[in-house]
Amino acid sequence: MQFRICVVGCGWIAEAMHGPAYIRYTQENKDTILAGCCDIDAIKADAFKKQCGFINSYTCMDEMLEKEKPDVVCLLSPAHLNAELAAIIMSKGFPLLIEKPPGRTGEETKKLIDIAQKGNIPHRVAFNRRYAPLIRALKESLENPEKIQSIQYDMFRVGRLDEDFSTTAIHAVDTAKYLAGSDYKTIRFDYREYPELGKNVADIHMHCTMESGAVVKLNIYPVTGVNREGATVCLHDEIHYLDYLGNPCNPSGRLTQIHKNIIKTDITGDEKTDGTEQFERDGFFYMNKSFFDNIKAGKKPTGDLREALQSVEISESIRSRREVY
Repeated sequence: MQFRICVVGCGWIAEAMHGPAYIRYTQENKDTILAGCCDIDAIKADAFKKQCGFINSYTCMDEMLEKEKPDVVCLLSPAHLNAELAAIIMSKGFPLLIEKPPGRTGEETKKLIDIAQKGNIPHRVAFNRRYAPLIRALKESLENPEKIQSIQYDMFRVGRLDEDFSTTAIHAVDTAKYLAGSDYKTIRFDYREYPELGKNVADIHMHCTMESGAVVKLNIYPVTGVNREGATVCLHDEIHYLDYLGNPCNPSGRLTQIHKNIIKTDITGDEKTDGTEQFERDGFFYMNKSFFDNIKAGKKPTGDLREALQSVEISESIRSRREVY
């Protein structure tokens, strides 16, 4: 029986990350058909069709969904279009993988939750860090999350002068929440603005307490000398160091667990991996694969809109430069 996939949005994230994941998935699952891809830019849609081996390309989403009748839809549109397009897709009854953020506001996301709930629509929000091999390994090693004392998550970028960096900062917000296994209870925000670099360019510091009692500190730097993300997780008697994106000295990343001053685990991204390519290291392959496998098996995917809601609300707080949450 064929498993038909359609994609909406054929920009960079589709070409660089999701597209290669589809190619590998179809190679390993011969029943999979890349039925159609859609973008308002016909040239992009056609290029993505040829890159991945889709049968048809479209410039009209409604036409594609009507003709192809896919088993799943992957929505990879720009952030400001996600909520509107996701509402249409789920209202038509199609299971959906939606790129982050699913909505730019909490209200937009709540409307999507209502649509998904009323239609019983399986879906997943594409927070790829949750599916990256090293972060999965760290999450699995946190056997007793209630013992987590603190988490520090650092995000560094080079030359990101985005007027709205909240749609990237949401990754740090969501990953720390995911590792803590708990919702945020209170947050105090500090911003260091750099008006000479551009509108709204700022370092973002978040001082958080979680519902579990853990303390979380997030440091987000859009303009530094390195592209890197990492975390330090402190528990009773042990500490975990995660270098997720890696750095020029350690490009594959690393996860180290120390128990009572003795190294218990020390693995690199070359040792704990779904493959050697960036789309595999960054979790895009496993994220798509596990979602497709869940839909085939009739299982409810993890990482749904309800789980994403608080991360969206906090991202909205950053965009609005709120001081407390």
